[in-house]
Amino acid sequence: MALHTASISRDALSHARKVALPTLPGLLLMASAVFAQSYVNRLASEGGEPVFYWFAMGLLVIFVGSFWSATMYRQLLPEAGTSGVLGDACRLFLANLAVYGLYFILIFLMTLFFSIFAGVLIDASGYDPSASGQAADEVWRSIDALSGSGAAIILYLLLVVSAGALIWLGLRLFLFGAATIAERHITIFRSWPWTSKHVSKLALLWVSLQLLPWLVLSLIASFVLHSGGIITVISVYAPPPESAEALGDLEFAGLAALAFLILAPFYWLGHGLAVALYQRLAPTRVDAETTFG
Repeated sequence: MALHTASISRDALSHARKVALPTLPGLLLMASAVFAQSYVNRLASEGGEPVFYWFAMGLLVIFVGSFWSATMYRQLLPEAGTSGVLGDACRLFLANLAVYGLYFILIFLMTLFFSIFAGVLIDASGYDPSASGQAADEVWRSIDALSGSGAAIILYLLLVVSAGALIWLGLRLFLFGAATIAERHITIFRSWPWTSKHVSKLALLWVSLQLLPWLVLSLIASFVLHSGGIITVISVYAPPPESAEALGDLEFAGLAALAFLILAPFYWLGHGLAVALYQRLAPTRVDAETTFG
């Protein structure tokens, strides 16, 4: 089936507007889970027993996110039927865990590979990191040594290719959530063939309706976090050195939850896009109410 990006974009935006207000309670519930997770993160950073609670809270956040996601899909997909949202959330939770687990394994293997490969390149450049002992800037000296030898180009090219491969995998699996809810059973790789001939158009839609909104909203969220004294990757504000240390655990968690709320349009657009694509690419739309009872 041919994909018309302009039509899909309009449908995705329409779906996002349609789903925003009805699923607002789920958004607030998710923000509360992020608040709790961020609070436990601060405690877990000190080590000891809170590390267990950090892991448990991580699973809870994924489940709450699956619950919110399920309510959005059910709002947009009439074929989801009238069964309880909890069952849909549990199925989506298991599907999400499987996909997250797949990405965790791939990223772990890539990290291991690049760590070994970077060590080989540094050694080939003639630089000995052990010569500087435990100096704090040892990593930067190693990067300088790689850049000076020209070997850094190889490493950067491989990093770009690896990042592209992860994005490609995400595009191929983009419909698993919508399919899991619409067809009422865990669907991951069954949706794989649906996207096989449309990766380039999917990439264009993903950039315009996911990557760009995420970058803009992340910049806004970063400004809010920096204004509150939290150091983030995107630096748009330099807080006084003492402000981050004076920030309490509850204030830190509150700012993290606020940053998540700022990103809400990104999630609404993502679900709207997934539904618009599912409605066009699923080869046999399932009447879940009839088929699965």
